[in-house]
Amino acid sequence: MVYAFPNTEGSPVQFKERYDNFIGGEWTAPVKGQYFENVTPVTGKSFCQVARSTEEDIELALDAAHKAKDAWGRTSVTERSLILNRIADRMEENLEKLAVAETWENGKAVRETLNADIPLAVDHFRYFASVIRSQEGTIGEIDEDTIAYHFQEPLGVVGQIIPWNFPILMAVWKIAPALAAGNAIVLKPAEQTPSSILYLLEMIEDLLPAGVL
Repeated sequence: MVYAFPNTEGSPVQFKERYDNFIGGEWTAPVKGQYFENVTPVTGKSFCQVARSTEEDIELALDAAHKAKDAWGRTSVTERSLILNRIADRMEENLEKLAVAETWENGKAVRETLNADIPLAVDHFRYFASVIRSQEGTIGEIDEDTIAYHFQEPLGVVGQIIPWNFPILMAVWKIAPALAAGNAIVLKPAEQTPSSILYLLEMIEDLLPAGVL
């Protein structure tokens, strides 16, 4: 399969000229106003700018996640499962776009992103959407005076650092189970491959409560 370059006629992918941070459900400019050029290995040229975040931006993201964590943690398993399945559906509907976006950013053959990486990412959301529906607590008798209760509860806010070689798939490996468990997330993409994850966030931002991711 051959695709036109993003942002050209006939391409399924249109990147924005500049990507801000996604914090609290809003696209937010970096506190210090700094951006870096995001270069595609396909041509060796920059195709967009991405926010260069600093400690101040991390604090804003953490504040938003902590604000969202309690409500998300109390969301029913059924509702969380439905949201994960909706994300999977949205990704599957846009599989070709996501595959081309990732290939353009990290240089991997599009046949791999189209037939393996992105479909696997979709499957991960569906898998964890189903797993949490069978989640249950247990009670075990330790001895005649002791009973152990086992139950699951969210950690709260989790930090996630994503590598460059499988940007979307490795992000989903971390995002799907964390969301399924009721956690809010602060995620940092690799500096070499941030825009494919930001492109995915644009695609699914309406499906998640503000601050959860």
